[in-house]
Amino acid sequence: MPTGRRKPNPDRILCARLSGIAIRLARAGGSIDEAVAKLRGLAGGRGDLLAEEAGRMASAWSVRVGPADQLLSTGLLVSAGADHDRITEWVAVGLRACER
Repeated sequence: MPTGRRKPNPDRILCARLSGIAIRLARAGGSIDEAVAKLRGLAGGRGDLLAEEAGRMASAWSVRVGPADQLLSTGLLVSAGADHDRITEWVAVGLRACER
């Protein structure tokens, strides 16, 4: 009998982990190279997901300028291998979400 529950989406889980860890690393203020390496390893070559989270964070920050660590975490995601061609797309998605 179906329970009505959907299976967790592994991409959504990874996105949440990437953004959470990027923010934590930015707040910790340690080595940028180590932070980028950690995020790159966690992403496992998923530049698309790094771009998604970087774009969403950048758009949220641009709408409501927040703490510098939020902007730094965006830079960490970009440096970790975000697909540069997709960042603009995700900034636009994030801006539309902020308008709602």
